[in-house]
Amino acid sequence: MGCGASAEAAPPSSRPSTGTSTRNPYESPVNKKPDNPQEIVKSSGIDRELDRARQQEELKVKLLLLGAGESGKSTIFKQMRILHGTERSLDDLRMYGVVVRSNVITAMRKLCVHLKNLGLELQLSNEPTPENADGLSPKQAYDLVVAHVVECTSDPSELATPNADGQDWVGTSARAGLGANNDCKQFLQLWKAIKILWEVSLLSVLFACGCGC
Repeated sequence: MGCGASAEAAPPSSRPSTGTSTRNPYESPVNKKPDNPQEIVKSSGIDRELDRARQQEELKVKLLLLGAGESGKSTIFKQMRILHGTERSLDDLRMYGVVVRSNVITAMRKLCVHLKNLGLELQLSNEPTPENADGLSPKQAYDLVVAHVVECTSDPSELATPNADGQDWVGTSARAGLGANNDCKQFLQLWKAIKILWEVSLLSVLFACGCGC
């Protein structure tokens, strides 16, 4: 068997000139320095922006919160944002107002369902009518909330339309979502009935049974 090998390459000085460029064909065009003055200025501007962004990133204080579920990680983070973060925008405030009212409707929906399942709704007739309730008894408040929030058998137009001024932003947050906006509007229509129902002593039975929200 024979053994072959490539011939030794001649030194660059002894190679014949072909008149073509000797640029490395594997050289990346990215690393090539621009020859155009405008490209040089543009490249320098990009480098300055990258340096500025890197410096700003280095100034940020990063915190890693570790812990089991429901241990308070999100609470600590939100509290730090409130104390040291930027102020909330008007859109944030609008969303929070809608979501809070929507959560109240969700809680009352669950409470009414638990009252019905436990057979305690008739006992609401024994609850006294609170002051400043405009004659609305707890049983009437319960029936009103159930009809509009649980069973959805009543026409929403039967209720008074809330007078939401420009500082309230009721039910107009695109970030909160359609469902939360609708619940928020229901809250403003039913807030008085919700307040009456929430203050009845019968709810203590639900919480004692572990049926709270």
